[in-house]
Amino acid sequence: MSKVARIIKTDNFLSLAGNFIFAFFGFASIFILARTLNKPDFGEYVIYLSGMSLFEMVRSGITNTPLVRFLAGSTDPEEQKQLIGASWLLSIMVTIIGVSLIYTGYMLFSGPINQKGFGLFFKWYPILSLVILPLNTTLSILQARKKFGNIMILRGLNMSTFFIFLVVNYFWLKVDLFWIVVAHQASFLLAGILSIVKGWAALSSIRFSTRHQVTSQLKFGRFSLVTMIGSNLLKSSDTFIIGIMMTAADVAYYSIPIKLIEALEIPLRAIVSVAFPSMSKASRANDLKEVRSIFYSNAGLVTLLFIPLTVILFFLAKPLVLLLGGPAYAGSYVIFWIFLIYGLILPMDRFSGVALDAINKPRLNMLKVLVMVISNIVGDVIVIHYWSSLPGVAICSILNATAGVVVGNLLLRKELGTNVLQIFPYGLNYLRYMIRPFIKRGSHAG
Repeated sequence: MSKVARIIKTDNFLSLAGNFIFAFFGFASIFILARTLNKPDFGEYVIYLSGMSLFEMVRSGITNTPLVRFLAGSTDPEEQKQLIGASWLLSIMVTIIGVSLIYTGYMLFSGPINQKGFGLFFKWYPILSLVILPLNTTLSILQARKKFGNIMILRGLNMSTFFIFLVVNYFWLKVDLFWIVVAHQASFLLAGILSIVKGWAALSSIRFSTRHQVTSQLKFGRFSLVTMIGSNLLKSSDTFIIGIMMTAADVAYYSIPIKLIEALEIPLRAIVSVAFPSMSKASRANDLKEVRSIFYSNAGLVTLLFIPLTVILFFLAKPLVLLLGGPAYAGSYVIFWIFLIYGLILPMDRFSGVALDAINKPRLNMLKVLVMVISNIVGDVIVIHYWSSLPGVAICSILNATAGVVVGNLLLRKELGTNVLQIFPYGLNYLRYMIRPFIKRGSHAG
């Protein structure tokens, strides 16, 4: 039991457990919303969420990613205050600019925006961007400091309160899309207030911000900004292009397998959250051997885990689609099958980008992601224009992920001296290390 307790307290376990909890609430929320809203309203809500993810990625690229990278390797308390203060200042500036641009765009083009189902996003995201600011900044601070238990508390509060509202609404309230969005934003506000009250947000640090730290983070952030936008566009561009060239109902149909594939991203996001600050700390100490070891071990571990997981999900595709979306979305399991192939490629793509950021080469990661985005957008437009094929759009995701793996590992070989084949022995050793306490316990009992 003591060995199990030690495992439960590890960063990887806490991050993984948190991501499983968040994913449960995410899947459960989509399950309820698909049955609460009609297809056009559900499609508009999906567009709202996709737009939110895109713009939060923009802000995260400029402020949060540089903060994690620099704060993770800092041992000076004064420097830490300056880093957090600079991040807060940049976040506020970016938020003001973003709100102004979105409202201006809506005033100029409200007709076509509402007609294509983007009105919900343009009306509501500017408010959400202010509401979500304390929570997102706090999550970056906690990630850099590896406080994954606190992250679990904040994200759990945020997602559970919204889920509870959706359950109550489905059975009793029966309110429309307007109040669902209000509840969604209120859940972020509640978690943000808790982060400030607990002192995790370190809001007072803003007075310690310096021009040097702002400049340093902005210099890093200008590349990670493009990378974040590109990474989000790899998902949201499918939604936006389908919404523009097809209909909101098609967006809703496509969103079910997209949501299901996030089952693969649960362990990936969890392990990346731990690996990035660890690689950043090793990089700042100029220990490139340790950076390579962390990269090999984590990329290999997730790849090995994904192989049996994708096989299981292949056979469960039909019932899972039916469970999440209902009979109206039953045929979308074919799209989910295609996404499973994409999922097998995802770990190497994601970890190659994380490693480039960790060794302070965000420009190279940006170039990798740009190659992927261009191939994805061009492929989506061609497929929809000539064939109006949603499975064809999913196939484009496989092609862009393959491009990311090839480009990313060519760059890592040059900058870090990596050998991609090493992920398998390192990953296997890492897996053995994680399960060793259980094996020893079983052998002793026998």
